[in-house]
Amino acid sequence: MGRIVLACVFLGACGFRPSAGTSTDARDAPGLDGDAPGTGSDGAMLTCMQRWYAKSPRFTAPVPLANVNSTSYDRDPYVTSDELTFYVSTSRGTSDGTSEIYSATRATPGDPFGTPALVPQLSPAGVSETKVSMTQNQLYAIVGSTKSGGAGGVDAWETMRGTVTGTFGALGRGHLMMVDTAANDHDPFVCHDGLHIYLAPDAPVQHIVVATRANTGANFPAPVPIVEITDPAGDADPALSLDERVIVFSSQRGGSGAGANVWFAVRDMITGGVFSTPVPVPDINGDGNDGDPHLSADGCTLYFASDRGGDYDVYVATMM
Repeated sequence: MGRIVLACVFLGACGFRPSAGTSTDARDAPGLDGDAPGTGSDGAMLTCMQRWYAKSPRFTAPVPLANVNSTSYDRDPYVTSDELTFYVSTSRGTSDGTSEIYSATRATPGDPFGTPALVPQLSPAGVSETKVSMTQNQLYAIVGSTKSGGAGGVDAWETMRGTVTGTFGALGRGHLMMVDTAANDHDPFVCHDGLHIYLAPDAPVQHIVVATRANTGANFPAPVPIVEITDPAGDADPALSLDERVIVFSSQRGGSGAGANVWFAVRDMITGGVFSTPVPVPDINGDGNDGDPHLSADGCTLYFASDRGGDYDVYVATMM
């Protein structure tokens, strides 16, 4: 949960799954400058991921996500890769302003989500839980929490379960001892295979880092900054596409709208994995604070949180 508002600080997937015709190299993707929206130089329609690779995504006007928002703040949306389960960090069930993790389900990706309900195993009482993310099989989850016993402030905590319908175990830090710091370690995002964690610690200003391990039995080492997308104004809320070639995040750097905005960058995994210069996501940012972005597995839907309506709610936009 990025807290890059100037006046105050708040506490609050990824191996490549190619679609038919999807390019594996950004240089080969159609849809460069001068092409009609959504088409390549040969007039063929592009997949949503190809639009991201070509830096040409365009979205419908964002609307509040049906059934999931409350009169309290609702932030850090996360949708599982099958697009059937939605998670949100919300203060709706607390009287002291702390946040908890709620989830909602639906039968198919075309249906609306149901009303979110508390996930108690991800929400220890009396402390704040921020962003939740999980591996593609939904068996390993990372949660941002102020739970006691951490390194300080918001830390990344982990938990596992045996089946998708099972219950997560108690939050722990077994593989994350080197990831957490005495600062606030906001916005943990774990990729599909559990080998990378992206975060946005706030020392000295929020910036995006990544920790990489060789296998799921190993501990994560200390994270390193992603220097090519680092800005002195502050960056937060990292979320990545399934192939980790597209990163969406929030930033205070100059761009459209006021306050924090949603930005993105892309990289060619074949030629070194260096992200391009970030640019604002078109059609998304308003005059308030926009952040906490999350991409659907196919790249066609962007979920994010915004205070444009007065308090933070979850919004959704679809690529057009």
